[in-house]
Amino acid sequence: MGFRLLIITCLIIAVSTLPSDSEQRPKRDVMESMKHAWDEVVKTFNDAGDAVVHVFKPTEKSVLDKMADGIKGITK
Repeated sequence: MGFRLLIITCLIIAVSTLPSDSEQRPKRDVMESMKHAWDEVVKTFNDAGDAVVHVFKPTEKSVLDKMADGIKGITK
């Protein structure tokens, strides 16, 4: 996932720095594109961090806990 993100970021920067046929792009457009690309990088890392947290701290009960609760319910 990180490799794809790197390629996409490089492509965005490369495309934003290419001159157009009729006129040169203003610097602010390049800076806005780079800022947008950086915001996407930050969002991706936040999503990846959330995914790691959910792996180690799941919100649902594990299968074994569900089975134990089921057995407790049957014996009562």
